[in-house]
Amino acid sequence: MRKLYQLSLFICLLTLYSTLISCFSTDIDTDRDGVLDGADSCKLVAGSKTNHGCPVIPKVKGIHLYLDNSASMGGYYQAQTEYKTIVSDLAMKMNEQIHPVQISFIAKENLPYKKSISDFTSDLATAPMAAQKSSELHRMIHDIAAHCAKDEVSLLVSDCILSFPDSDIKVNPNVNVQNAASTLKNNIYLSFADLRKQGFAASIYGFRSKFYGTYYDYQNSKTKLKGTMRPFYIWVIAKQALLLQFNMKLEQIGSFKPDQALHFGLVNRAVTNYNILPQLTHEGEWLKSTQGISDISLNKGQSLQFGLVLNLDQLPSYARSLSYLQKNLVVNTTGCSAQLSFQSKSTVDQSKLRSDSQKEAFAACTHVAVVRVTDMPLTKANIHFYLPLKYDTWYQDWSTMDDRAAKDQVERTFALEHLITGVKEAYELPNTKYIDCSLLLTK
Repeated sequence: MRKLYQLSLFICLLTLYSTLISCFSTDIDTDRDGVLDGADSCKLVAGSKTNHGCPVIPKVKGIHLYLDNSASMGGYYQAQTEYKTIVSDLAMKMNEQIHPVQISFIAKENLPYKKSISDFTSDLATAPMAAQKSSELHRMIHDIAAHCAKDEVSLLVSDCILSFPDSDIKVNPNVNVQNAASTLKNNIYLSFADLRKQGFAASIYGFRSKFYGTYYDYQNSKTKLKGTMRPFYIWVIAKQALLLQFNMKLEQIGSFKPDQALHFGLVNRAVTNYNILPQLTHEGEWLKSTQGISDISLNKGQSLQFGLVLNLDQLPSYARSLSYLQKNLVVNTTGCSAQLSFQSKSTVDQSKLRSDSQKEAFAACTHVAVVRVTDMPLTKANIHFYLPLKYDTWYQDWSTMDDRAAKDQVERTFALEHLITGVKEAYELPNTKYIDCSLLLTK
Protein backbone atom coordinates (compact mmCIF):
# COMPACT_ATOMS: atom_id res chain seq x y z
CA MET A 1 0.00 0.00 0.00
CA ARG A 2 2.82 2.34 0.91
CA LYS A 3 4.57 1.61 -2.40
CA LEU A 4 1.37 2.36 -4.28
CA TYR A 5 1.08 5.68 -2.43
CA GLN A 6 4.69 6.57 -3.24
CA LEU A 7 4.16 5.68 -6.90
CA SER A 8 1.00 7.80 -7.07
CA LEU A 9 2.81 10.70 -5.40
CA PHE A 10 5.70 10.41 -7.87
CA ILE A 11 3.33 10.41 -10.85
CA CYS A 12 1.52 13.48 -9.50
CA LEU A 13 4.77 15.35 -8.96
CA LEU A 14 6.01 14.39 -12.42
CA THR A 15 2.76 15.57 -13.99
CA LEU A 16 2.94 18.84 -12.06
CA TYR A 17 6.57 19.35 -13.12
CA SER A 18 5.76 18.68 -16.78
CA THR A 19 2.84 21.09 -16.61
CA LEU A 20 4.99 23.82 -15.08
CA ILE A 21 7.73 23.31 -17.66
CA SER A 22 5.16 23.42 -20.43
CA CYS A 23 3.65 26.63 -19.08
CA PHE A 24 7.00 28.36 -18.71
CA SER A 25 8.28 27.19 -22.11
CA THR A 26 5.34 28.75 -23.91
CA ASP A 27 6.54 32.13 -22.66
CA ILE A 28 10.05 31.58 -24.02
CA ASP A 29 11.20 32.63 -27.49
CA THR A 30 14.57 30.89 -27.82
CA ASP A 31 15.39 32.15 -31.32
CA ARG A 32 13.84 35.60 -30.70
CA ASP A 33 11.79 35.44 -33.89
CA GLY A 34 8.50 36.58 -32.36
CA VAL A 35 7.09 33.02 -32.28
CA LEU A 36 7.01 31.55 -28.76
CA ASP A 37 8.53 28.11 -28.28
CA GLY A 38 5.14 26.59 -27.49
CA ALA A 39 4.03 27.30 -31.08
CA ASP A 40 7.44 27.23 -32.77
CA SER A 41 8.31 24.07 -34.68
CA CYS A 42 11.80 25.46 -35.33
CA LYS A 43 12.75 26.92 -31.95
CA LEU A 44 16.40 27.46 -32.85
CA VAL A 45 16.01 29.02 -36.31
CA ALA A 46 15.27 32.72 -36.70
CA GLY A 47 14.45 34.57 -39.90
CA SER A 48 11.55 34.58 -42.36
CA LYS A 49 8.88 32.30 -40.89
CA THR A 50 5.54 30.59 -41.41
CA ASN A 51 2.98 30.55 -38.62
CA HIS A 52 4.69 27.43 -37.27
CA GLY A 53 7.98 29.25 -36.75
CA CYS A 54 9.95 27.51 -39.49
CA PRO A 55 11.82 29.21 -42.35
CA VAL A 56 10.07 29.86 -45.63
CA ILE A 57 12.37 28.54 -48.36
CA PRO A 58 11.45 30.29 -51.64
CA LYS A 59 11.77 28.33 -54.86
CA VAL A 60 13.00 29.63 -58.20
CA LYS A 61 10.28 29.15 -60.82
CA GLY A 62 11.92 31.07 -63.64
CA ILE A 63 15.35 32.35 -64.72
CA HIS A 64 15.70 35.09 -67.34
CA LEU A 65 19.18 35.74 -68.71
CA TYR A 66 19.51 39.05 -70.58
CA LEU A 67 22.61 39.83 -72.63
CA ASP A 68 23.37 43.46 -73.44
CA ASN A 69 24.04 43.34 -77.19
CA SER A 70 24.71 47.01 -77.84
CA ALA A 71 27.67 47.89 -80.08
CA SER A 72 30.00 48.51 -77.12
CA MET A 73 29.77 44.79 -76.21
CA GLY A 74 31.14 43.59 -79.56
CA GLY A 75 34.72 43.06 -78.40
CA TYR A 76 33.70 40.42 -75.86
CA TYR A 77 32.38 38.16 -78.62
CA GLN A 78 35.52 38.14 -80.79
CA ALA A 79 38.28 35.50 -80.63
CA GLN A 80 38.63 33.47 -77.44
CA THR A 81 37.51 35.59 -74.49
CA GLU A 82 36.78 34.85 -70.85
CA TYR A 83 33.41 36.52 -71.36
CA LYS A 84 32.18 33.81 -73.71
CA THR A 85 33.39 31.03 -71.44
CA ILE A 86 31.84 32.54 -68.30
CA VAL A 87 28.47 33.38 -69.86
CA SER A 88 28.18 30.08 -71.70
CA ASP A 89 29.06 28.04 -68.63
CA LEU A 90 26.75 30.06 -66.39
CA ALA A 91 23.79 29.59 -68.72
CA MET A 92 24.43 25.85 -68.99
CA LYS A 93 24.94 25.29 -65.24
CA MET A 94 21.91 27.34 -64.20
CA ASN A 95 19.81 25.46 -66.72
CA GLU A 96 20.97 22.08 -65.40
CA GLN A 97 21.36 22.73 -61.68
CA ILE A 98 18.79 25.40 -60.77
CA HIS A 99 16.00 25.92 -63.30
CA PRO A 100 15.52 26.10 -67.10
CA VAL A 101 16.83 29.41 -68.46
CA GLN A 102 15.17 31.77 -70.91
CA ILE A 103 17.66 33.92 -72.84
CA SER A 104 17.10 37.32 -74.43
CA PHE A 105 19.26 40.00 -76.03
CA ILE A 106 18.55 43.50 -74.85
CA ALA A 107 19.55 47.08 -75.69
CA LYS A 108 16.92 49.35 -77.20
CA GLU A 109 14.81 46.26 -77.87
CA ASN A 110 14.29 42.99 -76.04
CA LEU A 111 14.89 40.10 -78.46
CA PRO A 112 14.16 36.58 -77.11
CA TYR A 113 16.59 33.82 -78.09
CA LYS A 114 14.40 30.98 -79.34
CA LYS A 115 16.93 28.16 -79.65
CA SER A 116 18.12 25.66 -77.04
CA ILE A 117 20.83 26.21 -74.42
CA SER A 118 23.22 23.97 -76.35
CA ASP A 119 22.58 26.05 -79.48
CA PHE A 120 23.25 29.18 -77.44
CA THR A 121 26.69 28.02 -76.33
CA SER A 122 27.52 27.20 -79.94
CA ASP A 123 26.19 30.51 -81.28
CA LEU A 124 28.04 32.40 -78.56
CA ALA A 125 31.28 30.98 -79.90
CA THR A 126 30.60 31.53 -83.60
CA ALA A 127 27.81 34.04 -84.35
CA PRO A 128 27.99 37.86 -84.14
CA MET A 129 25.96 38.98 -81.13
CA ALA A 130 26.36 42.74 -80.56
CA ALA A 131 23.85 43.82 -83.18
CA GLN A 132 22.14 46.89 -81.65
CA LYS A 133 23.70 50.34 -81.78
CA SER A 134 23.45 51.75 -78.26
CA SER A 135 21.79 51.20 -74.91
CA GLU A 136 20.86 53.09 -71.76
CA LEU A 137 21.43 50.98 -68.68
CA HIS A 138 18.62 52.43 -66.57
CA ARG A 139 16.10 51.68 -69.33
CA MET A 140 17.31 48.08 -69.59
CA ILE A 141 16.98 47.66 -65.82
CA HIS A 142 13.46 49.09 -65.95
CA ASP A 143 12.44 46.77 -68.79
CA ILE A 144 13.91 43.72 -67.05
CA ALA A 145 12.16 44.50 -63.75
CA ALA A 146 8.84 44.95 -65.52
CA HIS A 147 8.99 41.32 -66.68
CA CYS A 148 10.29 39.73 -63.47
CA ALA A 149 7.66 37.89 -61.42
CA LYS A 150 7.93 37.41 -57.64
CA ASP A 151 9.21 33.84 -57.97
CA GLU A 152 11.61 34.55 -60.85
CA VAL A 153 15.22 35.68 -61.13
CA SER A 154 16.56 38.03 -63.82
CA LEU A 155 20.23 38.35 -64.77
CA LEU A 156 21.71 41.09 -66.95
CA VAL A 157 25.18 40.73 -68.49
CA SER A 158 26.55 44.13 -69.50
CA ASP A 159 29.63 46.36 -69.58
CA CYS A 160 27.56 48.81 -67.46
CA ILE A 161 28.89 51.94 -69.16
CA LEU A 162 26.66 54.90 -68.31
CA SER A 163 25.92 56.99 -71.35
CA PHE A 164 23.48 59.34 -72.99
CA PRO A 165 22.07 58.37 -76.42
CA ASP A 166 24.34 58.82 -79.45
CA SER A 167 22.27 61.81 -80.62
CA ASP A 168 22.99 63.72 -77.39
CA ILE A 169 26.72 62.97 -77.58
CA LYS A 170 26.85 64.33 -81.14
CA VAL A 171 25.41 67.62 -79.90
CA ASN A 172 27.68 67.78 -76.83
CA PRO A 173 30.68 65.39 -76.77
CA ASN A 174 31.18 66.03 -73.04
CA VAL A 175 27.57 65.40 -71.98
CA ASN A 176 28.47 62.09 -70.29
CA VAL A 177 31.25 63.58 -68.14
CA GLN A 178 29.27 66.71 -67.30
CA ASN A 179 26.17 64.80 -66.17
CA ALA A 180 27.49 61.49 -64.82
CA ALA A 181 27.15 62.56 -61.18
CA SER A 182 23.71 64.06 -61.70
CA THR A 183 21.41 62.91 -64.51
CA LEU A 184 23.04 59.54 -65.24
CA LYS A 185 23.35 58.64 -61.55
CA ASN A 186 19.81 59.78 -60.80
CA ASN A 187 18.41 57.72 -63.67
CA ILE A 188 19.99 54.66 -62.06
CA TYR A 189 18.69 55.74 -58.66
CA LEU A 190 15.11 55.99 -59.94
CA SER A 191 15.23 52.58 -61.62
CA PHE A 192 16.53 50.80 -58.52
CA ALA A 193 14.35 52.79 -56.10
CA ASP A 194 11.37 51.48 -58.03
CA LEU A 195 12.77 47.95 -57.68
CA ARG A 196 13.21 48.40 -53.93
CA LYS A 197 9.62 49.58 -53.51
CA GLN A 198 8.46 46.37 -55.19
CA GLY A 199 10.52 44.25 -52.78
CA PHE A 200 13.34 43.41 -55.20
CA ALA A 201 16.97 43.18 -54.14
CA ALA A 202 20.00 43.24 -56.45
CA SER A 203 23.51 41.83 -56.64
CA ILE A 204 26.30 42.81 -59.01
CA TYR A 205 29.22 40.53 -59.82
CA GLY A 206 32.33 41.91 -61.51
CA PHE A 207 34.44 39.92 -63.99
CA ARG A 208 37.37 40.58 -66.33
CA SER A 209 37.77 39.47 -69.92
CA LYS A 210 39.92 40.08 -72.97
CA PHE A 211 38.32 42.47 -75.43
CA TYR A 212 38.96 42.37 -79.20
CA GLY A 213 37.35 45.10 -81.25
CA THR A 214 36.04 48.64 -81.12
CA TYR A 215 35.93 50.45 -77.80
CA TYR A 216 33.76 53.58 -77.57
CA ASP A 217 34.92 56.18 -75.04
CA TYR A 218 32.64 58.73 -73.35
CA GLN A 219 32.77 60.94 -76.47
CA ASN A 220 31.97 57.96 -78.71
CA SER A 221 35.47 58.10 -80.23
CA LYS A 222 36.65 54.68 -81.37
CA THR A 223 39.75 52.73 -80.30
CA LYS A 224 40.72 49.30 -81.60
CA LEU A 225 41.60 46.97 -78.73
CA LYS A 226 43.49 43.72 -79.26
CA GLY A 227 43.01 41.58 -76.18
CA THR A 228 42.91 44.39 -73.62
CA MET A 229 41.43 43.24 -70.30
CA ARG A 230 38.06 44.90 -69.79
CA PRO A 231 35.49 44.54 -66.99
CA PHE A 232 31.99 43.23 -67.47
CA TYR A 233 29.25 42.68 -64.93
CA ILE A 234 26.38 40.37 -64.12
CA TRP A 235 23.42 41.91 -62.33
CA VAL A 236 21.07 39.53 -60.51
CA ILE A 237 17.62 40.83 -59.56
CA ALA A 238 14.92 39.04 -57.56
CA LYS A 239 12.73 39.34 -54.49
CA GLN A 240 14.88 39.66 -51.37
CA ALA A 241 14.43 36.15 -49.91
CA LEU A 242 14.63 34.53 -53.35
CA LEU A 243 17.82 36.39 -54.28
CA LEU A 244 19.46 35.24 -51.06
CA GLN A 245 18.70 31.61 -51.93
CA PHE A 246 19.69 32.06 -55.58
CA ASN A 247 23.04 33.64 -54.74
CA MET A 248 23.85 30.65 -52.54
CA LYS A 249 23.13 28.38 -55.49
CA LEU A 250 25.35 30.52 -57.73
CA GLU A 251 28.20 30.19 -55.24
CA GLN A 252 27.84 26.41 -55.45
CA ILE A 253 28.61 26.50 -59.19
CA GLY A 254 32.33 25.74 -59.20
CA SER A 255 33.11 27.80 -62.30
CA PHE A 256 31.25 30.91 -61.08
CA LYS A 257 34.20 32.89 -59.71
CA PRO A 258 33.58 36.65 -59.88
CA ASP A 259 36.45 38.99 -59.10
CA GLN A 260 34.19 41.28 -57.07
CA ALA A 261 30.62 41.51 -55.79
CA LEU A 262 28.19 43.91 -54.13
CA HIS A 263 24.69 43.28 -52.77
CA PHE A 264 21.81 45.69 -52.27
CA GLY A 265 18.62 45.17 -50.29
CA LEU A 266 19.55 41.70 -49.03
CA VAL A 267 19.79 42.71 -45.37
CA ASN A 268 16.72 44.63 -44.25
CA ARG A 269 17.39 44.12 -40.56
CA ALA A 270 20.36 43.23 -38.44
CA VAL A 271 21.00 39.78 -37.00
CA THR A 272 20.02 40.04 -33.33
CA ASN A 273 19.69 36.35 -32.51
CA TYR A 274 22.33 34.21 -30.85
CA ASN A 275 22.36 31.07 -28.73
CA ILE A 276 24.73 30.51 -25.81
CA LEU A 277 25.91 26.90 -25.64
CA PRO A 278 27.29 26.18 -22.15
CA GLN A 279 28.76 22.86 -23.30
CA LEU A 280 30.71 24.48 -26.14
CA THR A 281 33.28 26.19 -23.95
CA HIS A 282 32.74 26.80 -20.25
CA GLU A 283 35.30 28.44 -18.00
CA GLY A 284 34.50 29.97 -14.62
CA GLU A 285 31.28 29.96 -12.61
CA TRP A 286 28.16 31.13 -14.44
CA LEU A 287 24.77 29.97 -15.73
CA LYS A 288 22.99 30.64 -19.00
CA SER A 289 20.07 33.09 -18.77
CA THR A 290 17.47 34.32 -21.24
CA GLN A 291 19.43 37.54 -21.91
CA GLY A 292 23.01 36.32 -21.48
CA ILE A 293 24.61 34.74 -18.42
CA SER A 294 23.85 35.02 -14.69
CA ASP A 295 24.98 33.78 -11.26
CA ILE A 296 28.50 34.88 -12.10
CA SER A 297 31.27 34.41 -9.59
CA LEU A 298 34.33 36.33 -10.73
CA ASN A 299 37.01 37.42 -8.30
CA LYS A 300 39.90 39.74 -9.09
CA GLY A 301 42.47 38.05 -11.30
CA GLN A 302 39.97 35.45 -12.53
CA SER A 303 38.25 35.16 -15.91
CA LEU A 304 35.29 33.37 -17.40
CA GLN A 305 34.56 32.19 -20.92
CA PHE A 306 31.49 31.09 -22.84
CA GLY A 307 30.61 30.27 -26.42
CA LEU A 308 27.69 31.36 -28.55
CA VAL A 309 26.49 30.58 -32.06
CA LEU A 310 24.87 32.77 -34.71
CA ASN A 311 23.25 32.19 -38.09
CA LEU A 312 24.68 34.72 -40.55
CA ASP A 313 23.26 33.14 -43.72
CA GLN A 314 21.50 36.37 -44.71
CA LEU A 315 24.75 38.36 -44.81
CA PRO A 316 26.66 38.76 -48.09
CA SER A 317 29.57 36.34 -48.46
CA TYR A 318 32.31 38.93 -47.81
CA ALA A 319 30.68 39.93 -44.49
CA ARG A 320 30.53 36.29 -43.38
CA SER A 321 34.26 35.70 -43.70
CA LEU A 322 36.13 35.32 -40.41
CA SER A 323 38.78 37.85 -41.44
CA TYR A 324 36.15 40.49 -42.24
CA LEU A 325 34.29 39.83 -38.99
CA GLN A 326 37.43 40.09 -36.87
CA LYS A 327 38.51 43.29 -38.60
CA ASN A 328 35.17 45.10 -38.56
CA LEU A 329 33.25 43.82 -35.53
CA VAL A 330 32.76 46.46 -32.82
CA VAL A 331 32.57 45.30 -29.18
CA ASN A 332 31.44 47.76 -26.50
CA THR A 333 31.29 46.86 -22.82
CA THR A 334 29.71 48.48 -19.77
CA GLY A 335 30.64 47.27 -16.30
CA CYS A 336 33.14 44.66 -17.44
CA SER A 337 36.20 44.00 -19.58
CA ALA A 338 35.62 41.46 -22.34
CA GLN A 339 36.82 40.27 -25.73
CA LEU A 340 34.87 38.45 -28.45
CA SER A 341 36.48 36.38 -31.19
CA PHE A 342 35.01 34.32 -34.01
CA GLN A 343 36.18 30.77 -34.65
CA SER A 344 35.84 28.52 -37.66
CA LYS A 345 32.94 26.17 -37.07
CA SER A 346 34.97 23.29 -38.50
CA THR A 347 37.62 23.64 -35.78
CA VAL A 348 35.18 23.37 -32.86
CA ASP A 349 35.21 20.16 -30.83
CA GLN A 350 31.60 19.02 -31.21
CA SER A 351 32.12 16.06 -28.88
CA LYS A 352 31.64 18.48 -25.97
CA LEU A 353 28.02 18.97 -27.03
CA ARG A 354 26.01 16.24 -25.33
CA SER A 355 22.47 17.56 -25.11
CA ASP A 356 20.25 17.27 -28.18
CA SER A 357 19.19 20.92 -27.93
CA GLN A 358 22.78 22.19 -28.05
CA LYS A 359 23.67 19.83 -30.90
CA GLU A 360 20.64 21.11 -32.79
CA ALA A 361 21.58 24.73 -32.14
CA PHE A 362 25.15 24.12 -33.30
CA ALA A 363 23.96 22.41 -36.49
CA ALA A 364 21.64 25.33 -37.28
CA CYS A 365 24.34 27.99 -36.90
CA THR A 366 26.90 29.27 -39.40
CA HIS A 367 29.34 30.95 -36.98
CA VAL A 368 30.82 30.38 -33.54
CA ALA A 369 32.02 33.16 -31.23
CA VAL A 370 33.87 32.91 -27.93
CA VAL A 371 33.48 35.60 -25.26
CA ARG A 372 36.10 36.00 -22.52
CA VAL A 373 35.39 38.26 -19.53
CA THR A 374 38.47 39.27 -17.51
CA ASP A 375 37.00 41.80 -15.08
CA MET A 376 33.52 42.59 -13.75
CA PRO A 377 33.57 45.01 -10.80
CA LEU A 378 29.82 45.70 -10.91
CA THR A 379 26.93 43.34 -10.22
CA LYS A 380 25.55 43.89 -13.72
CA ALA A 381 27.36 44.39 -17.01
CA ASN A 382 26.52 44.58 -20.70
CA ILE A 383 28.35 43.48 -23.82
CA HIS A 384 27.14 45.01 -27.09
CA PHE A 385 28.71 43.72 -30.29
CA TYR A 386 27.74 44.84 -33.76
CA LEU A 387 28.94 44.71 -37.36
CA PRO A 388 28.39 47.97 -39.29
CA LEU A 389 26.71 47.67 -42.68
CA LYS A 390 29.46 48.69 -45.07
CA TYR A 391 29.76 48.37 -48.81
CA ASP A 392 33.04 47.24 -50.26
CA THR A 393 34.79 50.02 -52.22
CA TRP A 394 36.35 47.99 -55.04
CA TYR A 395 34.09 49.76 -57.56
CA GLN A 396 36.04 52.99 -57.02
CA ASP A 397 39.22 51.33 -58.31
CA TRP A 398 37.29 49.88 -61.26
CA SER A 399 35.92 53.30 -62.25
CA THR A 400 37.28 56.09 -64.45
CA MET A 401 35.87 59.44 -65.54
CA ASP A 402 38.17 59.76 -68.56
CA ASP A 403 38.44 56.66 -70.72
CA ARG A 404 39.96 58.33 -73.79
CA ALA A 405 43.52 57.19 -73.04
CA ALA A 406 44.46 53.54 -73.56
CA LYS A 407 45.66 53.13 -69.96
CA ASP A 408 42.22 54.14 -68.64
CA GLN A 409 40.48 51.57 -70.81
CA VAL A 410 42.28 48.69 -69.08
CA GLU A 411 40.16 47.09 -66.35
CA ARG A 412 38.17 50.32 -65.86
CA THR A 413 34.53 51.22 -66.50
CA PHE A 414 33.44 54.76 -67.30
CA ALA A 415 31.42 56.32 -64.42
CA LEU A 416 31.03 53.02 -62.55
CA GLU A 417 31.36 54.87 -59.24
CA HIS A 418 28.32 57.01 -60.06
CA LEU A 419 26.35 53.96 -61.15
CA ILE A 420 27.00 52.17 -57.85
CA THR A 421 26.33 55.36 -55.88
CA GLY A 422 22.91 55.60 -57.51
CA VAL A 423 22.09 52.02 -56.52
CA LYS A 424 23.39 52.51 -52.97
CA GLU A 425 21.23 55.61 -52.53
CA ALA A 426 18.19 53.71 -53.80
CA TYR A 427 18.65 51.02 -51.15
CA GLU A 428 19.54 53.27 -48.23
CA LEU A 429 17.59 52.02 -45.21
CA PRO A 430 17.40 52.92 -41.51
CA ASN A 431 19.25 49.68 -40.71
CA THR A 432 22.96 50.44 -40.54
CA LYS A 433 24.18 47.15 -39.10
CA TYR A 434 24.65 43.56 -40.25
CA ILE A 435 24.84 42.26 -36.66
CA ASP A 436 23.47 43.95 -33.54
CA CYS A 437 23.53 41.82 -30.37
CA SER A 438 23.58 42.52 -26.65
CA LEU A 439 24.47 40.28 -23.71
CA LEU A 440 23.46 40.94 -20.11
CA LEU A 441 25.83 39.66 -17.43
CA THR A 442 24.69 39.46 -13.79
CA LYS A 443 26.39 38.19 -10.66
